Amino acid sequence: MRVRLLFIVYASAVGIWRAAAQDLDPSGRLSAACIEFNQRIVDKLESGQLAEAEAAFSDTTIGNESNFGQSCAWLTLSNRARVIYMSGRFIEAELLAQQSLRIVDKLYSPNDPIRVHPLQLLWSVQLQQGKLGKARQTIQSMRTLPLDKPLDRAMLHGATAAQLQAEGRYKEAEPEYLRALAATDEVGRRETPGAATLLVGLATSQLVQDRYLDADRTLDRALAIVNSAQDTIPMDRVKFLGVRAALYARQGKWQAAGEDLRSAISLADRDTRLDPAELKTLLLNYVYVLRKTHRKKEARSVEARAAAIHGPALRNAIVDVTELVSK
Repeated sequence: MRVRLLFIVYASAVGIWRAAAQDLDPSGRLSAACIEFNQRIVDKLESGQLAEAEAAFSDTTIGNESNFGQSCAWLTLSNRARVIYMSGRFIEAELLAQQSLRIVDKLYSPNDPIRVHPLQLLWSVQLQQGKLGKARQTIQSMRTLPLDKPLDRAMLHGATAAQLQAEGRYKEAEPEYLRALAATDEVGRRETPGAATLLVGLATSQLVQDRYLDADRTLDRALAIVNSAQDTIPMDRVKFLGVRAALYARQGKWQAAGEDLRSAISLADRDTRLDPAELKTLLLNYVYVLRKTHRKKEARSVEARAAAIHGPALRNAIVDVTELVSK
């Protein structure tokens, strides 16, 4: 019997790396006021304060007449796009990301590495909408940049890996994840939530290739980081639990899969950063597992909740895992 379980290829708009604003511009082209303002936005995003983050933009004029000057407008627009993206308004976020890039094009040379950050955001928004062709072109633009900083290379390789996964090219995605992880080691970020995100993605590729032992070991590494890193947020654990539940289900461990999905849904309910379509995927997975454990009444209740969730679909940001063995 062929059955299906869905799980998400996570391509966070907040970015794989939670870099401070000053990390984006080591040459000092951004003012201290610009860095301080945008760091406040990043901090609000990381703590799940989406409404507060969006409201903060009313304190400044966005665009050419920015209170912080033209050189800060691209970063402010980029962060505003991230906030709107996390609110599920993908089309609006894409337009802002493109506007940010147009300003960058005016201020910096075509091969300035600073472009990797707004390009990564644009790619993430495009991938989330299932625009694989455009997302692929954006990654190609990232590849033309001289990325000497390991963190920038990690960003490129991580994006490339997620892109390949979304295209169903799991075997090709794996070495890109390994390159991204190697780059994190160069800058001492091996035990950060960003590295955990990469490990969850790597485990996803291994799982789809039926390499359960490898996936299990990779997830163990991710869990150690999620449990110990100081700046871990609930969504890091949700990502981990969603993929580990898929592994358990693939192995016929329905009880363990159900426990992980129930925990993931509980965490997601308390954090506004999870896209409604991602929550719907978790709920539908839980429905499937509940039915496998003969809890039909509870399954119908969860299914009704999932049906009530409306919004844009994740499209190619969701992977189909087929041939789960029916026990």
